[in-house]
Amino acid sequence: MPSAVASGAVAGAGSALLASLALIQRYLRQELKRPTLIHAPIEEKELEDQYLAQEFRLLLREYWPHPLLEFNGYFSTFWSALWAVLPARCAPGEIEQLVLQDGGTISLHWGLPPTRGGRERVVLVLPGFNMDSCTSFVQETMRHLRQGGFQAVAMNYRATGGLPMTSPRLGGPDTWRDIPEVVDHICLTHPDCDLFGLGFSMGGGILLKHLGEEGHKTRMKAAVAIAAPVDLLQVGHCLESSKWELALNFAMVTGAKIFSAVTILRSRFLRKVDLRGFFGALTFRHLLSASICKLHGYTDYDDFCTRNNPRTTLSRIAVPTLMVNAEDDPVIALRS
Repeated sequence: MPSAVASGAVAGAGSALLASLALIQRYLRQELKRPTLIHAPIEEKELEDQYLAQEFRLLLREYWPHPLLEFNGYFSTFWSALWAVLPARCAPGEIEQLVLQDGGTISLHWGLPPTRGGRERVVLVLPGFNMDSCTSFVQETMRHLRQGGFQAVAMNYRATGGLPMTSPRLGGPDTWRDIPEVVDHICLTHPDCDLFGLGFSMGGGILLKHLGEEGHKTRMKAAVAIAAPVDLLQVGHCLESSKWELALNFAMVTGAKIFSAVTILRSRFLRKVDLRGFFGALTFRHLLSASICKLHGYTDYDDFCTRNNPRTTLSRIAVPTLMVNAEDDPVIALRS
C-alpha cells in the first residue's frame, strides 16, 4: 500500500512538472515573442521619424508580459474588464463641463487643476467602450502621464461619467465629430500648449478617425491608439464569428446596457430609442441598431460603421501615431 501511494505521488508530481514545463515553454515561445513594429520604409522618412523608429525598437526590447494575467487573449481581456469595474481613486483634479454647439454635454477631467497660460504638454485621454474618466486604468494612465511631466485630461463622452443626455446623441464610435470642439476649447484655454492624444479601444478608434479627418489641420503633435478598432465592420464580424466571440459580445453588450440604461430612460429623447431592441440586444449590431442608429440618423448598422470607419482615413493622418494591438486580442482581432 505505501508503495502504491508513493508511486501515485511520483506520477502526480511528474505530470504537474510536465504541465508546468509545457506552460513555461508556451510563455517563452508565444507571450515573450517580441512585438512586431510596422512602419513605412525608414529611408523614406525624415530624420526625426527615423529617430522615433529607432526609439521604438529599443522600447520593444523591454517587453515582459505577466505570466498569468497575460497568459492568452481571453485571460487578459477578462482581467482588463475586472480591473475596469474595480473602484479607483480619482485624480485630485477638476472636472470641467463643456456644452457643445448642438446642446450636447461632455466633460473634461483634468488630472491636475487646469492652468491658464504657460507652455505645457497636454494629453487628451479618450476612454474605451463602457468606460469613463474614473475607470481604474484610465486613472492609472493619467497618473503615469503626470509623473512624466504631462498634464492629463480625460474626456467623458455624451451621457457618460454621470452626464445627463442633453441632446439626441450618445457617446460612441462617432464621437470623433465632437473632438474638434474639445480641441478648440483646450487650445483656447491653453494657447501655448503642445497637445497630444491617447485613446483606449473605442477611444483609440475615435482618435484615429479624428486625425484622419483633420489631416494636416490637426493641432495634435502626436498620438497613441491602444487596441483601436481600425475596421468597424470587421470588428463586428469577428465578434459574431464563434460561440466564444458571441459570448464575449453578449457580456460587453450587457455591460453597456447597465452602463447607459438609466441615462437613456431619464432623457427626453427616450421615444427615439427602440427600447425593445435595446434591452433585447445580444450583440453590438443589435444594440447600436436600436440606440445610436435611431438617435443619430443612420440608416442601419452597416451605414453607421461605413461612415465612422477609421480605416478609410488612416492614410490622411499627418502626425506621428503609434498603434498598439495584441495579436491574440479576442475583441479587436488582428484582422480588424
